[in-house]
This record gives sequence, structure tokens and C-alpha cells, in this order.
Amino acid sequence: MKHFTTLTEAMEDLRSRGYTHEFGPKKDFLEEKSTETKLKGEDFNVDEFHRFEGTSDPGDEMTLYAITASNGMKGVFVSPQGTYSNEVSPELMAKFHVEDRAHVNTDGAVKPIDPISAG
Repeated sequence: MKHFTTLTEAMEDLRSRGYTHEFGPKKDFLEEKSTETKLKGEDFNVDEFHRFEGTSDPGDEMTLYAITASNGMKGVFVSPQGTYSNEVSPELMAKFHVEDRAHVNTDGAVKPIDPISAG
């Protein structure tokens, strides 16, 4: 998978692959913004994610999730780092801890810099 340098680039690529809906978090579900479709954690799967870090401000960190709902709806959920931690149930947020799930494409994750080769 391609590693994207900007959030916009990643969102455009996902849109071209059918991820056309935008989801936002509520207390214990995601809601599709235009149709108000509500998805509990068991109603969707995370297909891939892409993490972006701000160049000068750690507060600019964002994670983009591509999700597919059990009803076939495909879309994205953008999570600014730590923004929803107090607003969303722990059960819903657990759905987005994907690093240890083999079926989720994690190629878009930020890779740590190898200090030996970076020097």
C-alpha cells in the first residue's frame, strides 16, 4: 500500500476506492454525517488506517480510518490524537486499536525512525 504524506491525499485515494461516507463519533457509536446512520462497534470493521504527525506540533497528529459497515456502507473516520478520549465509550474506542489485528492493513502507520540509519 502507498504511504501518504498528507491527510487530503489519503482521503482522496480512499474516496476513489469507494470510501465515500464520513463518520463522526458519538458516545457509543459512529454516525454517518449525511444519512445519520448509526454504527455500534459490532456493526463495522476497520479495513486500514493512516497516521499523520504534525511537523512542529504533536497536537497536529491525526489518524484516518477506512471502515466498512455490515450494511455495505464504506467510509472514513478522522480522529485527531486524543480528541475523543473523554467523549466516546471505551468499547467503541477499543474497536480502533488495530495494530494487533492481522486483517487490518497497517501499512499507513507511522514507522519509528531507526536511529542507526538516520544518523
